[in-house]
Amino acid sequence: MTSTWLLLALSLALAAAGVALVLLIARLSRLDRLREETERLRSELGLRVEGLDRRGADLQGLLLQELSETRRALGERLGTQEAVLRDQMASQSQAMQGQTGILQKHMEGTQATLSQVNEKMGMLHQASLRMVELGKEIDELQGLLKAPKARGELGELGLEMILGDMFPKERIAYQHAFRDGKRVDAAVRLEGGLLPIDAKFPVEDFLRYVNAPEEERPRARREFLKNVRKKIEDISRLYVRPGEGTLPFALMYLPSEALYYEAFVARGPEEEDLWKAAFEKSVLPLSPGTMAAYLKTVAMGLRAVAVERNAREVLALLGSLDRDMGAFQRDFATLGTHLGNASKGFERAAQDLQKLADRLGKAREIGQPDEGADPS
Repeated sequence: MTSTWLLLALSLALAAAGVALVLLIARLSRLDRLREETERLRSELGLRVEGLDRRGADLQGLLLQELSETRRALGERLGTQEAVLRDQMASQSQAMQGQTGILQKHMEGTQATLSQVNEKMGMLHQASLRMVELGKEIDELQGLLKAPKARGELGELGLEMILGDMFPKERIAYQHAFRDGKRVDAAVRLEGGLLPIDAKFPVEDFLRYVNAPEEERPRARREFLKNVRKKIEDISRLYVRPGEGTLPFALMYLPSEALYYEAFVARGPEEEDLWKAAFEKSVLPLSPGTMAAYLKTVAMGLRAVAVERNAREVLALLGSLDRDMGAFQRDFATLGTHLGNASKGFERAAQDLQKLADRLGKAREIGQPDEGADPS
């Protein structure tokens, strides 16, 4: 019985050992397969690494070729842009030279005009000095107007005294005779011709009006004004003779301030305007207090004609200078426009050039290998 249990135990032990052996053999077989698979995978990995190296080398070659082509294209484009910029700058320079030539011509014309203006300005300065002298004479004229009583009630002798104070003897012709034998009391030789002056006013008509009784004064005044008008017409008809060298007007000298006032100032509402009648007949009525003043005015007016002619010449030159200055301003504005366009074109070309330079710099950075990378 005991032997049977021993045999049974031994059989079980052998069976267990067989099972363990079988399991060990199976595990060893799996280890061999794993080792083979590992070797196979290692071999495939090596092949793939070699393929990756070859593909990396090919990619690097393509990249270098692309960079070379990019550099060449950038160089060609840069050369084209440079040529275009050079042509634009040459065109703008030529245009600027043309405008500079035009401006130079205008400047020469302006310089010549300015020289003429300077010359005329000198003449105008001389005219201004003469105008200052005229101003002094006007001051004297105003002094005469402020003191009408200084001349008082003068007759023909008073007229001679006034003319003697105003003009040299060779300028005055007393009792000047016309072709038909008519004589005027005085004629002043002025630059524009003879200025006839009549001094034969009928003072008696005025005295009759002043001394008339109150009830007869209206009729006496009408008669007085009628005679004044007739005297105006006679002076105009007899002495205003431009065909014989006189000025186109004559002076009517009234020897009394009171007479002048009653005839030409104190006009009633229904009375005729004798001032208007006198001007229509080219006759200028004057009193003792205004005779010298008006004679000065006439003389100054005639002398101012030459000054006016000089002033007109200066104004004409100034007008020419203004036209030249306008042309100069237009040409200057055109040149400014061209310069502005050239500046804008240059700025655009500079921006394009900077962009190309930046792109070329980036391309160079891509083409250079990384110093820290493993070349294998």
